[in-house]
Amino acid sequence: MDDFSRGSRFLDTAVGLLLAAMALYGAVLILQAIWAWLCVGLAVCGILAAIALLIRREYRRW
Repeated sequence: MDDFSRGSRFLDTAVGLLLAAMALYGAVLILQAIWAWLCVGLAVCGILAAIALLIRREYRRW
């Protein structure tokens, strides 16, 4: 009984690690595919935030 549960636990761990590795591999592939667009989007958001802060600062002086 103990050997069966130990083997079952080992098999469950191995399958879990395999699924985790597959999920990580898929996430990396997705990030590689959209990395450039993420960087462009982040840059655009940063520029818009900087412009909004400059405009807000100018109107607060009045």
